[in-house]
Amino acid sequence: MITKPYMAKFKKILVPLDGSPNATRGLDRAIEIAKGGDAEITGFYVFHLPMAAGIKYTQKMKDEAQRKAVKAIGPAMTRTQKAGATFKYQTGGGNTGSEIVKYAQKGKFDMIVIGARGVGGAHLTLGSTSNYVMHKTKIPVLVVK
Repeated sequence: MITKPYMAKFKKILVPLDGSPNATRGLDRAIEIAKGGDAEITGFYVFHLPMAAGIKYTQKMKDEAQRKAVKAIGPAMTRTQKAGATFKYQTGGGNTGSEIVKYAQKGKFDMIVIGARGVGGAHLTLGSTSNYVMHKTKIPVLVVK
């Protein structure tokens, strides 16, 4: 008797986006997974907020952050929709890794698909953000290089 291998059903996939080629590779892999099981992809962009005490978040900083978010989310939405997958998006603000982990938990996602070595810098062979997310969440994480 031939049986099909067990495949987990992923219905909600979180894809952190930062506009980098690595994030795009992560998105492409998420699209493949989504199309195979009718999953919904949520692109998540994290605004980088000033870390030092006393620094005010100016209108110019807000405008620049918004421009970067649109630059990351817009093409991801187009790419996903052209591939025939469902795409939503959300933004957050703060530390990228911890915001991804918090949002993934809050949104009850089945999986996080994240590109390694995005804009957030590098940590050995993985990006520091993907490394953080892998170690801090209980949700399955696929790191795409």
